[in-house]
Amino acid sequence: MKPLNGHSGTDGFTVAGSALKSLDLDSIGSLVGLGADVVMLVDRASIVSQIYFSNSDLADYGLAKTVGKRLQDCVTVESVPKIDTMLATGTGTHPVRGYQVNHKCSGKPDLPVAYSAYSAKDFPYTIVVGRELRQQMIDQQRLVQTQMELEADYRELKEAETRYRTAFKVATVAYVMLDGERRTILDANPAASTLLSSTGAPLSGKSIRDLFAKQDRDRVGDAISEARHSPNPVNLDGVTIAKGEPVSLTIRSYRENGITNVLLSLWPADQVQEINRQRIEKPIGGATLEITDLPEAVVQTDAEGQILAANTLFLDLIHAPSLTQVLGRNIGAWFSSAAIDIRVLYARLMDEPYIRGFSSTLTDNLSGESAVSISARLNSSNNTIQLIVIPQATGGERLTIPSPGVPEQAEGFSALVGKVPLKDLIRESLDVIEKICIEAALDQTNNNRAYAAEILGLSRQSLYIKLRRHGLEDYRPGSSRSD
Repeated sequence: MKPLNGHSGTDGFTVAGSALKSLDLDSIGSLVGLGADVVMLVDRASIVSQIYFSNSDLADYGLAKTVGKRLQDCVTVESVPKIDTMLATGTGTHPVRGYQVNHKCSGKPDLPVAYSAYSAKDFPYTIVVGRELRQQMIDQQRLVQTQMELEADYRELKEAETRYRTAFKVATVAYVMLDGERRTILDANPAASTLLSSTGAPLSGKSIRDLFAKQDRDRVGDAISEARHSPNPVNLDGVTIAKGEPVSLTIRSYRENGITNVLLSLWPADQVQEINRQRIEKPIGGATLEITDLPEAVVQTDAEGQILAANTLFLDLIHAPSLTQVLGRNIGAWFSSAAIDIRVLYARLMDEPYIRGFSSTLTDNLSGESAVSISARLNSSNNTIQLIVIPQATGGERLTIPSPGVPEQAEGFSALVGKVPLKDLIRESLDVIEKICIEAALDQTNNNRAYAAEILGLSRQSLYIKLRRHGLEDYRPGSSRSD
């Protein structure tokens, strides 16, 4: 029994020389094809004599037309050297996983196939065995897209972190970020180090009690405890620090990873004007809504959208450092990319006392966007509005947008106004128009994907992605449109 000379190094593929001599070409192709997607018999001149493929959908890629042609003429330009190396005799080491090449396919994306070649002495053909890689290519494209999105998000996060870190360091007011439970300093800006430390050394890790005079430590500790459970800042005046200088403090709580920490702002006691300026607070308006124990993000506003109260889950949702940074602001600040949604919601509340399942897009303090569902109620007794904001998973059902040109188009859009955000209507409408333009380009070019991409101003890769998204991979000129 004499094994074949493996040209690509694939393990475990051996065939007896006598079997090659005794079987006809169809039998050899069928036998080898049991474990492969594509099998070719290529003669000494690199001409494809026979081809077999197991998946019937591979016929749409025109593989049958390779018979009678040089294999090099049936692949893309960058794949030709790989075919030459694979079919060459007496070459050295070959890739264990075979040679990945791309077949040229008119009107369809290139077909990626990993080929391995085998030959035997006195056998007139080289057996080329292929494994198609379409799913692998799709997975790779998805991986690259996901990686690009992650990198973009990471860059935005780093840029935001740099901006806030710079503002924190250059601020002339002394700021100390404190672990609310351990009472140790998490971070402090240079102004705080200069004010509280005689040497100007970093304060991170130190106990907050050590920075104040003994007679005022309990007073500061009680104020910190009060601030952690109060929606309003706690102010202290005439407090002496360890250096012996009197200072004034404003203590605010903020949320970090589900824990209530504390931010201390400090000024020398003689800076009365600065103290008064920093302590100007907008009135809360007497809100009495008990929302702290609700299991969803809840916020209460007046009829104009000014926030009167919010629970910690809402603070976590928008990444707000503290409640004081939310109170008095308009709820539309966190729906900047969907401002019309909030106006529509508040307008509907004047006619409907309850609204459930209102879809919109929330923009948090880190500029991240997320789909949310809002339920709202108007309290006519005090003219306030309560909102429950529930994050929604992405990738839900797409809207049914009326196709352009149909008689019911205007009525169809009118029925959707007020039920879905305007941006969703626009996005879905653009998708419909994009699909029609792609179909028109394919019709004009007689399904030549490369030419269609050129007249659309797209790269071939971008066009293939859009074809998959719109379900046009198998589109043929003249076929009926299903928009």
